[in-house]
Amino acid sequence: MFGGLVAKVSMSGVPFIMVVSQDLKILKERYVSSLLLGDAAQAKQTVIDAQSRGLDVHTVYVDILAYSQSVLGAMWDKGEINIAVEHLATVVALEIMNELRTQASQMRKSNGLRAVVTPVEGDTHTVGSRILSDFLIIDGWEVDFMGGPTPGKDLVEFVKIRSVDMVCISVTMPTYINNAKSTIEALKLINPSPKILIGGLALNSSEIELNSLNCDAVGLNSSEGVTEARRLFGIADEDFTLEEHLSDLGSRIKTTRLEKGMTQQDLANASELDRTYVSALEQGKQNVTFGSVLRIAKALDLSLKPGGSWFNPDNPDQEPRL
Repeated sequence: MFGGLVAKVSMSGVPFIMVVSQDLKILKERYVSSLLLGDAAQAKQTVIDAQSRGLDVHTVYVDILAYSQSVLGAMWDKGEINIAVEHLATVVALEIMNELRTQASQMRKSNGLRAVVTPVEGDTHTVGSRILSDFLIIDGWEVDFMGGPTPGKDLVEFVKIRSVDMVCISVTMPTYINNAKSTIEALKLINPSPKILIGGLALNSSEIELNSLNCDAVGLNSSEGVTEARRLFGIADEDFTLEEHLSDLGSRIKTTRLEKGMTQQDLANASELDRTYVSALEQGKQNVTFGSVLRIAKALDLSLKPGGSWFNPDNPDQEPRL
């Protein structure tokens, strides 16, 4: 544990961003450098400095901690660092998350719902599922975080004896998609069965058929996971900030694009927009004009209902995706 962190969140419990992009870039580089040197204290001080500059808890999680884990993971995969460095980075990130979660959750209002969050059986990457777990806790959920990959049979038995409203399964590698499918099938046999949310880096692969997962919702990142969890249980989002709406819109555009097997360049070509614009939009970092929204909707074969909700003209009864 360490002092000095201040977790800033919006009225809805979802954080807002105050730091400019150049400051964030410097902080990210400093954090990664600290971990490469094995200097955990300096890495933690970087986060404290980020907080003092107004960086919110959401951005610390996503743009510093998760980002750095992916950078170090890629370096390990290329043989540029050994596993000890990556393990240290994970421990430091989890310590920082513990502090941020404790402080941010003090401001939350309980919604009376309980979720179980776990990496899928066989998948030892836990940071992504820990981030989702923390975001749900901050959002007002009671969460049972499994801490490591849970065999499907054991997860089902746990859910049966626990009053659980939703099960969240993280899959970081396509190798474990079949494990996720079998676990989902077993969870669906429980009466009454909990809602099932699946997320993780593996779902960003164009090789994965999202519609084949038989789950109730898909969250391609932790922010979208919280949004989808709210949608499943009809939790109002009227307190969302502009940044949060843009993030949600971007995530849904990305989900729909991947479901249709399109690359960002494919979508850019079909909508007559620049690929960098599409990329920024999917990341929630691009304000968007109504004209651009219409172009993207047309490229994704979606239509706009009066009042602003989206629907698939081939399946008008389907719940809006964007």
